[in-house]
Amino acid sequence: MDVGLFGGSFNPPHVAHCVVANVVRDQFSMDEVWWIPNAQPPHKPETELASARHRLAMTKLATKDDPHFRVSDIEICREGVSYTVDTVRALQEKHPETNFALIIGSDSLDSFSSWHCPDEIADRVPLIVYKRPGPIESVAEARFVNQARFVAAPVMEISGTEVRKRRQARRSIRYFVPAPVRQYILDHDLYLEDT
Repeated sequence: MDVGLFGGSFNPPHVAHCVVANVVRDQFSMDEVWWIPNAQPPHKPETELASARHRLAMTKLATKDDPHFRVSDIEICREGVSYTVDTVRALQEKHPETNFALIIGSDSLDSFSSWHCPDEIADRVPLIVYKRPGPIESVAEARFVNQARFVAAPVMEISGTEVRKRRQARRSIRYFVPAPVRQYILDHDLYLEDT
């Protein structure tokens, strides 16, 4: 089985996440994409994040209608800082017959050499990179760029930051997030405080 690993804070999961996951699955003929909400990403302060429980619930809601999407709580159950290398090791050990690939944004590729054990990650799994809004930096080391496969996905100017800002300003987030995620955010009064 071929599986794309799609990690992130999903704070909240939004429609651009859904589009990217779908395009990657289709373009690379993957059987599934596994969404993996972080417990605590190493590059984001905890104050910016909704609780892991809320982010996991929203990710399940965002993906529930697509039979090719699965949500894994591996990083949330592990707790602490979420290092991709630990997740890849654990999943490969648990699913030795599965071919995994790591789905990352172009911004993550630019900083990939600063990740925890980047060479091991790149040795273990291919990198599938999608373009994020904003300029492409040219700081990614050649060895990682050369190992990456790039996705022909539309660039969508939607981010979790934008969704949170709109929510804090009491503006509509309709169409920015899947409808069940929007309802969950409203029901739980998420993202109303300044972070």
